[in-house]
Amino acid sequence: MTSVYTSALTVLALSLNGCGQDYSLSPPADSEQITVTVKVPKELKAETMQVMYRSATCKRISQGPSGQRLESDGHHGFDVQLKRQGQSDLYQVKLPKDGGGACRWHLANVIFGVTYADPTRFGENVTAGAGGGVVVIFDYNNSPRGGAGIEVDGDLTIKKEYYPWLKENFLGGYSKRISLVGEGSIYLSYQALQARQVYFEPILHSDFTVYSTQPKVKKKGNHTTFTYPDGSVVADGQSQPDFLKLQMIRTGRDRDCFDVWRYANCPGRRPQLLPDWLPEPDQPGFGRYLIVDEWGNKLPSYFYRLVGENGEVFQGLTELNGRTNPLPESARALSKAEFPERVW
Repeated sequence: MTSVYTSALTVLALSLNGCGQDYSLSPPADSEQITVTVKVPKELKAETMQVMYRSATCKRISQGPSGQRLESDGHHGFDVQLKRQGQSDLYQVKLPKDGGGACRWHLANVIFGVTYADPTRFGENVTAGAGGGVVVIFDYNNSPRGGAGIEVDGDLTIKKEYYPWLKENFLGGYSKRISLVGEGSIYLSYQALQARQVYFEPILHSDFTVYSTQPKVKKKGNHTTFTYPDGSVVADGQSQPDFLKLQMIRTGRDRDCFDVWRYANCPGRRPQLLPDWLPEPDQPGFGRYLIVDEWGNKLPSYFYRLVGENGEVFQGLTELNGRTNPLPESARALSKAEFPERVW
């Protein structure tokens, strides 16, 4: 048992059928490990990880609204600090998948993320706000933050872009917080049943801060004002910044360039062929390539034209998952990959 979680694996005070039992976790020595790694930008810090184990053996007993007996899986939660790996920007924790013990605990979910290490660099009395959170669920239960928004197979790699959001609030008491705004809500949630490696890399664009000021009086027509890095001011009733607008300001690209379904309308679209050859399980001797945009989004129904070293041409439309049609082994050596306008 490593020191990372030894102190956290304490006895959980539950009662089952009125009898005291040992609810402690006791991972077997040969338990599989799930490794969570976070690459932390220099302005941020890794937040404390919330870990939850569940047990179908040791039930939690409660009463329903009519006094009826309700049973649910027992759960055991604790906090863990991610440990810095040497002098690198990687922070990591290893958790046993099998929690062992009389209750036969299993790792159910983890909640972690990043936040600003020194909020006062944005001004006196500025505190750290929300954003930059991740939930990973390893079973079929909800986490304390709800269910999973995305299901993944195998290991999980998350690379997401974030912008600083300095917000000043007046209603309900004054506060000034520095948060992270990214694609989606405060927490990105995933179900990763087979994952043994979880990697999170938040990419912080610290030179593109968006500011918001809440109205001092709550009345119809008063909206929070957002001031974007390009100087534009918007007060359209939204409660958080427009992430795509921030992407557009930073890159100078059109909004359509960041939407996989509208990417074909992007005037400067930049498709690319990933180099990995993906063997086709049901067709020996055949494989596929994956075509994505510059942001890593898979491009469905996208026209490609591949030329082999011997001049053989392979062309068609990508499938919904961005993959080409099955191609023979001769397509592994390419002299050219083109993405012309589709003409049939």
